[in-house]
Amino acid sequence: MKKGIFRRIFILYALLILLSGLFGEMYITSAVRENHIDNLRQNLSVQITLISKSISFNQTNLDNLCKQFKKDTGARVTVIANDGKVIGDSDTDSALMDNHLHRTEIEQALLFDVGMAKRYSDTLKYDFLYVAKKISHNEKEEGFIRLAVPLKEVDHSVNLLRIRIILVVLSVLLITWIFSVWQTDHLRRLLRQITDFSRSLSRGEIDKRLFLKNAGEFNEIADNLTSMSVKLQGMMAQNEEEKNRLNVILKSVPDALLIIDAKGVITLSSSSAKEFFGDIPMTGMRFVEVVRNHEFSDLMEEARRSHSPGMTEFSIETPVEKYLSVRVSPLFYKENELSGFLAVFHDITQIEKLEQVRKDFVANVSHEIKTPITAIKGFADTLLEGALEDKENAAGFIRTIKANSERINSLVDDLMTISKIELGVIKVEKTMIDIDDVFNTVLALFYDKAAAKSLSLAVSNRPGLLEIDADRNRLIQILTNLVDNAMKFTEAGGVTFGIDQEDEETFLFVEDTGIGVPAKYLPRLGERFYRVDPARSRKMGGTGLGLAIVKHLVKAHGWTMQIESAPGKGTRVKIIL
Repeated sequence: MKKGIFRRIFILYALLILLSGLFGEMYITSAVRENHIDNLRQNLSVQITLISKSISFNQTNLDNLCKQFKKDTGARVTVIANDGKVIGDSDTDSALMDNHLHRTEIEQALLFDVGMAKRYSDTLKYDFLYVAKKISHNEKEEGFIRLAVPLKEVDHSVNLLRIRIILVVLSVLLITWIFSVWQTDHLRRLLRQITDFSRSLSRGEIDKRLFLKNAGEFNEIADNLTSMSVKLQGMMAQNEEEKNRLNVILKSVPDALLIIDAKGVITLSSSSAKEFFGDIPMTGMRFVEVVRNHEFSDLMEEARRSHSPGMTEFSIETPVEKYLSVRVSPLFYKENELSGFLAVFHDITQIEKLEQVRKDFVANVSHEIKTPITAIKGFADTLLEGALEDKENAAGFIRTIKANSERINSLVDDLMTISKIELGVIKVEKTMIDIDDVFNTVLALFYDKAAAKSLSLAVSNRPGLLEIDADRNRLIQILTNLVDNAMKFTEAGGVTFGIDQEDEETFLFVEDTGIGVPAKYLPRLGERFYRVDPARSRKMGGTGLGLAIVKHLVKAHGWTMQIESAPGKGTRVKIIL
């Protein structure tokens, strides 16, 4: 606590004590002085009574007698006739004195038998007390006797009393000051401890405790602050636990989550949001700077206007192309007062791709089946309409019908193969097989075909890799499809297949020097009926299911497949074992 506070308190109480002492001194000294004067008046009145018995008012000069009485009483004695004439005085020649009939004490004596007055002596520079008494003998008023005494001794006694009162007040002030200094220092130390403790709490140092010694009423404050610190520590620990739990939840949620305030500024985001919108600082940014899509902005405005949740779907191009589904819900921390929005984004890219694959599959199956069926129907109608009689052309028509029926059969067989692999009907039974034997089998199957196209066909086998764990028949089917595809799209050069090892990673490979595939089409290779050049593929007699079968068989083995290609530079397919 600042010293100024206690200084002001001390000055205030000191002023109160001084004012109290001043008014007390004034009252006490005034009362004591009046009491002294009253006692003196009574004493003088008694002395006047005694003197009156020895004075005869019939004499004309009583100065000497008055002087004698002054020696006995110590007071100035004045004898005054009824008409106010002074006939005797102990201090002055009575013949020279003025008429005293209108003196205050004489006038009071006329009315009340005894009169009193206080007058200041310009000569002696202090007050005198005059007491006059009317003297009567046998109910006859003879005159007045007045005694006057200086109030110097009374004032001296009162001044001594005043000095004592002042000394007492100063002593009280000194004792009060000493006690205040001690008590102030004690309170200051207690308040400094409380202040330091409260500052520690404000800085978050909630593990401290407050213990006060000889604190009196402050002990209750210390106990309350300590209890508050303990409770605050518990609350902060609970809040920290809830915060950590929320962070864990936000990190674990696969969907992107954004909490946006009423002004459109992002106040909280989940860890997954960076995977959706890029590794950028989102907190504090406006949502339009993070989610750059007008459909989402329209949904936010609709939620702001209607105060009801809504959903929409849209696509983004950066950082990668994605299809997203978002649900926006308005937040109300207070009733009917919009506080912000909760936006949850779900990645539906795979669903969209699967939907596209399904559409393509239906379209491709329809197209692949419709074409041969149309050809079969057309040639059959031609034969029925009379072409059977044309022996030369009839045989050609029948061969065309057979070729198209075989194409449909091949298509159905491939679809059945894929379906059986997916359903687990075709099981992969892996054993240790001789890899050279498999390569020689595949090489024998395509040797003539390669020679017919003037292509080289070679096997590259890394020394030391003699056996692998695989299903022999399925591996031959994989390599057959890959080599067949490679030869279809290679016009010059050749095809090489084999096994190799790189960075302790063993893999099978088939590579060619064919036309290659643009990078944008690589992710879709292996989809059913997908062809980079549909016209060329159909012309070569493919069903569009070869790579799809390879992809499923590779997956069934527990392997992975990678395709590397560039237009004009050929294609390389790696199967990582």
